[in-house]
Amino acid sequence: MKTLFQTLARYNAWANARLYAEAGALTPDQLGKALNVNFGSILGILNHGLLGDRLWLHRFTGRGPCPASLGEVVHPDLPGLASARAAEDERIVRFADALNPGDELKVLSYTSTEGIAFAEPMALLLSHFFNHQTHHRGQVHALLGGFGLAPRDLDLVFFQKETGTYPG
Repeated sequence: MKTLFQTLARYNAWANARLYAEAGALTPDQLGKALNVNFGSILGILNHGLLGDRLWLHRFTGRGPCPASLGEVVHPDLPGLASARAAEDERIVRFADALNPGDELKVLSYTSTEGIAFAEPMALLLSHFFNHQTHHRGQVHALLGGFGLAPRDLDLVFFQKETGTYPG
């Protein structure tokens, strides 16, 4: 399981870097344009992704920033957000590298942002953590197409082929 989560952490960093490079072709007005999507805009979704990662890493490690809200815009411009994203992705890779055998079997107790207590297996929570990122990247990827861009593929298999980690 550790190898899987390490792969997903590195894939996450690769996919985010690729997506942010694509988003860099948009103007600040396009990035912040009000759209009928959750978190209101491309910039809003990207900020949410960063905040979600910070929240989960805080739950997993007890360290780092812990946002009170997942809907705030902490970085109103793409360069600042991209820098914060890259730093968070490095933090995620270090976290995955530090996992110990059996960590995925542990149960994590935490409180949701709505104040509800949960206790769930780490394997489930880590899977959710990486799936959440993929979900929101997919939203932004589709929205970029609405601005006339044809963003490159973000699939895991393309990461593996590009980085030489494809098992086939």
